[in-house]
Amino acid sequence: MRTPHLLAALLLGCASSTQNAVIENGMEEPALPNGTPQTALPMPLGTEVHGSIACGQVGWYRIDVPSLRPLRATIHGQAQENALGATATLAVTAMNGMELGRMMIPVFARSPNWDPREQTFPPVPAGPYLARVSVDPNGCQRVAYRMIIR
Repeated sequence: MRTPHLLAALLLGCASSTQNAVIENGMEEPALPNGTPQTALPMPLGTEVHGSIACGQVGWYRIDVPSLRPLRATIHGQAQENALGATATLAVTAMNGMELGRMMIPVFARSPNWDPREQTFPPVPAGPYLARVSVDPNGCQRVAYRMIIR
């Protein structure tokens, strides 16, 4: 039987674990999760980013859109810890927090395969936007992802 202190330590350890994300050009980004829009990592359009988050954590990215255009997001997910899988969500928002759209990414059993999802969001005017990747807080499943927004 686990003591309350041991259980709390296990949950805290899971919630605070971090891993660095890497931009396609090999430069290391600051550690994820970066749980607020103010700490959003720059994500140039058309550049693939890689990350890993778990236990209700969030990875924020800032996207600068140069002209009126639709945004197309492609994301691949892979469960990292067990065969149960998980659900991740990618949401694109305006800087004021208004959500422009979201897509759910069911990530199945840990395997060498990456579960792909792609979605086009309606055209947005030029300016800064945010992309938020989060994992369903149920359970303690780490999910790796690869994401491109064009």
